[in-house]
Amino acid sequence: MSQTLAFRISLGGAVVILLLTLYSLFQPALVPCGALAKGYAPVIAQELARSLSDLQAIFGSAPGACRTALAAQLNVVTWADSLVFIPAYGVFLLFFFLAMVPRDDRSALIGFILSGLAIVADYIENVCLFQLTAAPDTPGFSLWVLPFATGVKWLALGLAAAIGGTILIETGRENYPAVVACGFAFLGTVLAIVNPHLFGPYVSNAVALSWLVFLVVDIRGVLRGGSAVTQLEVEDGAG
Repeated sequence: MSQTLAFRISLGGAVVILLLTLYSLFQPALVPCGALAKGYAPVIAQELARSLSDLQAIFGSAPGACRTALAAQLNVVTWADSLVFIPAYGVFLLFFFLAMVPRDDRSALIGFILSGLAIVADYIENVCLFQLTAAPDTPGFSLWVLPFATGVKWLALGLAAAIGGTILIETGRENYPAVVACGFAFLGTVLAIVNPHLFGPYVSNAVALSWLVFLVVDIRGVLRGGSAVTQLEVEDGAG
């Protein structure tokens, strides 16, 4: 596979992510049935739930119309995540790191493996989410597995972001703010795992910073007919 083709496929995945994000902006926000902190999205709160009290903050302490409606909405989100979003970001990240192979094959391989690990963990997480949505008062085994699946997913995404940043910074010409953004993605995922209640609301935005950097590299790679990173090195040598 050529580098340009890898960039194009990765960019295709990014376009799907952007379209999903744009669509979500026009959807009404999910309303929790319990005492969930203001600004904490129920979707992320459920992913980072660690106890029965965490679930009750989302679903309330007893069955009712609110819980039924919220459960149906969360199931729709989880299905969309499983069928569209995970495949889209999987394509985006996997092919991004394939395009980075000519620059740093070892780091690109690590980033590729971490991205694949995040995808697998995300699907395991979603199985747990379906179970918790169906029976939030008796979570059982799912609540035990969920923290491991979620932790692996977010940590793998954060590490992949950091690896991508190290590949970019090696050129000496990439914007340092972009590399810092990749570092913040890693830091944000670690903090969210350590303290979900405090940093959980920000974990998606942290990862999005690194994805925006990767998107810019994809666009440059497609427009230049090859690796944006390699092109920068050629320019350095010519200078």
